[in-house]
Amino acid sequence: MIQFFCNKSKGINSHVKKQIPLFNKKLCLACTMCVNICPMGALELQIADSNTGFRRFPFLVDMEKCTGCLSCEKECPADAILMVPSK
Repeated sequence: MIQFFCNKSKGINSHVKKQIPLFNKKLCLACTMCVNICPMGALELQIADSNTGFRRFPFLVDMEKCTGCLSCEKECPADAILMVPSK
């Protein structure tokens, strides 16, 4: 569901609720494509434990930097990123 907010200065619904990436660690290949493609530098890698040992996983380091441009979701070769509405 997309939520619209009225921009009183323009008098129109010009703001769509911001979306941020949600990472599926089970599908992630740790290829770093999402981190490299992010135009705002909002993603970084973290080392975390997984079923196969320690691996690098992407995470959203700064929600304010993320513009919701969908670049990371579109470029992920494993479909491990889903854009979801921010809280």
